[in-house]
Amino acid sequence: MKTFSDARRVIGWYECRWVIEEYHKAMKTGCNIEEPQFTCTQRLQLAIALLSVVALSLLQLRDASRRADAQDRPATSLFGEDYVSVLCAWRHREVRSDWTIHDFCLALARLGGHQNRRKDKQPGWLVLWRGWVKLASMLDGAIAG
Repeated sequence: MKTFSDARRVIGWYECRWVIEEYHKAMKTGCNIEEPQFTCTQRLQLAIALLSVVALSLLQLRDASRRADAQDRPATSLFGEDYVSVLCAWRHREVRSDWTIHDFCLALARLGGHQNRRKDKQPGWLVLWRGWVKLASMLDGAIAG
């Protein structure tokens, strides 16, 4: 590094480190990227591409639940109406039209095992992922029934 702008560029990269660490953790822990036993490189690349989208979606879900506008934005602005309806019906035994992203994410976290107590931290992507997997199964059941 020879100039101040070089130093700022390196600092900018370092500031992204935690996002990258969380992404890699989502790939390894949430998506089990190390599990597939493909013998063909092309198939492995396709699996990695698909799981990369899933990992990114997990991080976006967590971040959306923590944004300042999460309590104001309708849940349907980010999630499909069918997902919102099924999760809302599970949580409240009725479908509510006023559900926000905040409401959706807390219910999803509860479905994934989060206690939602006042002293608990915000739900992380792993508990949201567990909830999402269960919600997907519930939606499949609702569609089949």
